[in-house]
Amino acid sequence: MMKTLALLLFTVLVTMSCQNEKKEALKVEKGVSWALAKQRKEQISEINYGLKMVLPKNKTEPILASLNLKVTLKDVNKPLVLDFYPNNKVVPRVFVTSDSVPCIYENEHIIIPKSHLKLGENTFRINFQMGDQYLYRNDDYLYSLVVPDHARELYPCFDQPNLKAKYSLELTAPKSWKVLSATYPKKTITVKDNTTYVFATSKKMSTYLFSLVAGEFNEISQDGHRFLYRETDSVKINESLEPIFNYHQKSLDYLEAYTGYKFPFNKLDFVGIPFFQFGGMEHVGAIQYKSSSLFFENYMPKMLHWNRANVIAHETSHMWFGNLVTMDWFDDVWLKEVFANFIAAKIVNPSFPEINHDLLNLITKAPSAYNIDRTQGTNAIRQKLDNLSDAGSLYGAIIYNKAPIMMRQLELILGEDKFKQGLQEYIKTYANDNANWDDLITIFNTKTTVDLNTWSDVWVNQTGRPVFEDAIVYENDRIKSVTLSQKAEDGSNNIWLQKYEVALIYKDSIAKRMVNIVGKSQELKELINLPKPEAIVYNSNGYGYGVFPIDTITALNTYQVKDEVIRAQNYINTYENTLSGNIPVHTAMETFLSGFEHETNDLILGVISGDFSSLYWHFLNPEERANYQEKIAARLWVRLNDNLSIPTKKSLFSAFTGLAYQGESLDKLYHIWSRAISVENLKLNEKDYTGLAMKLALYNHPKHDEVLKLASTQISNQDDKDLFNFLLPALSQDTAVRRDLFFSFRDVTNRTNSNWVAAANGLIHHPLRQEEAIKYMSLSLELLEEVKETSDLFFPKKWLESTIGKYQSKEAKLIVDTYLDKHPNLNMQLKAKLLQTVDHLMRYQKMLNN
Repeated sequence: MMKTLALLLFTVLVTMSCQNEKKEALKVEKGVSWALAKQRKEQISEINYGLKMVLPKNKTEPILASLNLKVTLKDVNKPLVLDFYPNNKVVPRVFVTSDSVPCIYENEHIIIPKSHLKLGENTFRINFQMGDQYLYRNDDYLYSLVVPDHARELYPCFDQPNLKAKYSLELTAPKSWKVLSATYPKKTITVKDNTTYVFATSKKMSTYLFSLVAGEFNEISQDGHRFLYRETDSVKINESLEPIFNYHQKSLDYLEAYTGYKFPFNKLDFVGIPFFQFGGMEHVGAIQYKSSSLFFENYMPKMLHWNRANVIAHETSHMWFGNLVTMDWFDDVWLKEVFANFIAAKIVNPSFPEINHDLLNLITKAPSAYNIDRTQGTNAIRQKLDNLSDAGSLYGAIIYNKAPIMMRQLELILGEDKFKQGLQEYIKTYANDNANWDDLITIFNTKTTVDLNTWSDVWVNQTGRPVFEDAIVYENDRIKSVTLSQKAEDGSNNIWLQKYEVALIYKDSIAKRMVNIVGKSQELKELINLPKPEAIVYNSNGYGYGVFPIDTITALNTYQVKDEVIRAQNYINTYENTLSGNIPVHTAMETFLSGFEHETNDLILGVISGDFSSLYWHFLNPEERANYQEKIAARLWVRLNDNLSIPTKKSLFSAFTGLAYQGESLDKLYHIWSRAISVENLKLNEKDYTGLAMKLALYNHPKHDEVLKLASTQISNQDDKDLFNFLLPALSQDTAVRRDLFFSFRDVTNRTNSNWVAAANGLIHHPLRQEEAIKYMSLSLELLEEVKETSDLFFPKKWLESTIGKYQSKEAKLIVDTYLDKHPNLNMQLKAKLLQTVDHLMRYQKMLNN
């Protein structure tokens, strides 16, 4: 009762506060516009956010908070504009000392009139109800995640990256909860059931980097780092803690040496969060990770071990690249990501000598980038951004995968030493400040004779990729000439300057030559007079970027090539040329099936499996799939029972389960789940068996209800059980139950956990269920703009991929075309995401029409 009265009183007071002084109103648009950001950068400096909040144990109760804002003003001829857009209706109340300030609260902003401003330091106290759209509240824990512009949806602030601030936090939480933020608590006070933590003032950071975590967590400290986690599997915990701590320390040591700059913040703690939206997020002093990225058994594939080390190195690299030196505006968000990616590989790769790192770099970068760059919705690495409300749409495979390929090419131009010197100068020059790509290019330009501005314009500011063609003349069984030409896939005049390797395949050997591509057409003199090869493979080291020539015979014989990187490049290039119409779909599928039957490298198997699955579900019609499935599954089953390593078996089994949806293969899947049969060297854990149970339900196995009921009792971790229960309606054989679940996502509160929603949508809209689910496709599209406005930065693309991403029918194309016709003013970035997602649909329909 007391809490209800307090909330009522709070609401009455704040509603009385912000009066509309329209004569002082500054015209501000929603979000954070570039115009507003520029104005505030000139007006404001020396910001301190003193946040005070009380976290109730009940996740449905409001969070009442206050902000003690200190800010230095260089100009008082304009009002002071703060960003604030919480998901509640309570109006904030602003004070100068003890006096209430009449202010304007509209268009997602608090506008403090200039009559209450003074030159120099100003102090305001703002009472408000905290927004919790991006304060992810679960039954016994919560965490904030506000990148790129969602800090303003929690508390009033200047939510732009080039207004860095210090933070002082006073946080009250249930005393059984652990808490984590940017600094250490300097004082704790426990009264009855609650503990108040008074944190030390932080160093300067951008708003998107401040976070808090609170709740029921396990805790361990080592090497000066504090780690909170909720994992309960003792084997995973025991086998994971040492590498988790080791790679954080190894990353710190490497980065201090590489950058020539000491660790720049108060501390480096971290937390493992179940079903976290990303692999990790680089919050100052409190890195957040997806729990499954950190915890797993030692026997799991080496790639998983590398990925854990890499995500740790990536987030730790951000302490320098992103947190210490921050992009000036989010159009350069790619800059922090590319360096975190690029430096992480330098940190991690030496610890995994058994992995072929040229192979790893190829398969983890190029295919993902091509998936975007080949589409009508592709984007440049550096994108135009007028308002931070659109910043989330900038993220994607071009930033994370094309940009590192570009950066490697830049390092090849400069040489490793000058590249490193340039980065050290960049860090030293812009430490605790902001910089953009042009600032870095200016530094690099002093270290080479190459015109990096022209080079950068094509690689960074333009979209698309080159398509290469070759013309070869032989004489007396030797190469007389090889002419390689390139054209932009999008029809532009762009030319990509780059260096990569060319391999000549002979019966008993491979000859490799490095080539420097500098023009639209050039003769590869490095290959002249070499013996005539059985095949020529371009980009054989994976350093290059584009669509390269390959013929059907070379594609079909790929499995015979001894060099791993060349095999992977051939498989990737086979897929790209198939989508381009140069290789028939069935030829490509036979190429991949041969790969399944001979490949022993689990990294390459991952490429084969992904491309094969894509062609199977997107470019075969349902009748072709049904007829083809039995033969494919039988060949995979034979291979699965060969004498192979644990990682290879795991990769093959993943491919098998993705196709074992009928007949004898479905029976085998059930018998593996029920432990009636086993496959030698195939190790399955609890999550694997849960996944199998869900596959059996999706594939409509006769015992699906029995399987799901038993599977529910076999899940030991409560977080995993919560996910399973969430997905049960999506696994139902009753179309009405699935429909009702999908319709429930119209309510934003039912979309809180974006990963869960995407998983449910993937089941509802699976190709085997599309005859029914296509009825919901229009609703998927109609919800798109709202999804963008109310979700984390990756979710709009996940929403599209999970709801419309696997459709291939003429009816589906018509629905998409109709939506685009009816929404001519659709947000540009959102339209791009849609066009990226439906690229396979459009290509398949074009193939049918041709």
